Amino acid sequence: MTVIETQLQQHNDCLQRLKLEGASGSITAEERAWLPSIPASASDESIRHELETKGVVHIKGVMPREFVLEARRKYFEWVEPTHILKEGTDPKEGIWAAGDRDPNHFVPPAGAGYIEMNPQAAVYIDRAWDMLDEEWPKDFCSNQYIKTMVTRIHHDWHEPFCFKRQIWRTNVPHAKGTSTGVHYDHIFLRGGPPTAITAWVPVGDCTPEMGGLMYLENSIPIAQKIEDDFTELGKAKGFTEDDLVYAFNSNMDATGMLSMDPGTFGQQFGENRKWLIGDYEAGDIVFHHSMMIHASGSNLDPQGRIRLSTDLRYGDRNHPYDARWDQDRMRPGDRL
Repeated sequence: MTVIETQLQQHNDCLQRLKLEGASGSITAEERAWLPSIPASASDESIRHELETKGVVHIKGVMPREFVLEARRKYFEWVEPTHILKEGTDPKEGIWAAGDRDPNHFVPPAGAGYIEMNPQAAVYIDRAWDMLDEEWPKDFCSNQYIKTMVTRIHHDWHEPFCFKRQIWRTNVPHAKGTSTGVHYDHIFLRGGPPTAITAWVPVGDCTPEMGGLMYLENSIPIAQKIEDDFTELGKAKGFTEDDLVYAFNSNMDATGMLSMDPGTFGQQFGENRKWLIGDYEAGDIVFHHSMMIHASGSNLDPQGRIRLSTDLRYGDRNHPYDARWDQDRMRPGDRL
């Protein structure tokens, strides 16, 4: 058996054993498959082909591992005063405190709409908001490693740039209902055409048990049909242009999501498509099309590691894009 065949067998065995849950419900072994990866050393044509034909490409080793782990250390040192970490552990490891602490009190700003707010949750959210004004997150998100890869993917872009509004997410082990629901990014980027690409960056290792992003295979046509239906329904209701762009209009779920249950969504709309699961390492990046349907899983890591990631959007200044996402950093009540 070759090395590749051995790795594939190991992945298939893992898929069978893996317990995978979304914000609601679960995904059976028959409903999932592996998201293949490609090394950063691959040709530009190979990387572009993966993204253009599949809507998503998992690229290994885009950034140096230690460069990413240093960002992980800085994040957890910043939020350590909220008592999110296990005492005596290295912040870079990001080990959840557990004990008598409620994981639902440590939900990041982007997930705050999924939970019932309380004073303890506000302590963590406020600290996470403040982090966005520091220089190091901006430097990390605008690093040359990612810029170079974006240029390789979109060689036709004349002035590629990263939108100022960046999303940092933590996924604490065993938090309930805080995983990202089923959606496609254009729901939140309707102020421009669906030409932006997302770079999902795991800030640290993210095994399949830790709730990384999963993608509904070949789902761009499904998203396009859903978006067309939403637009026609909105026009029939007399929506203004602002209402049509708004991700939380009356056609949408309160969170802007299509569903909080990936398994059921896949059964209803997927037409036997599988959810693609990745095994991500520090230094990897997943790029996906803004109409690619995806969600995240719950963090069931047996080692108690907190999943940390950031979502970055890229566009070309020489072509139309959603300017709302490039006005300011993420802020409470920004309606995006």
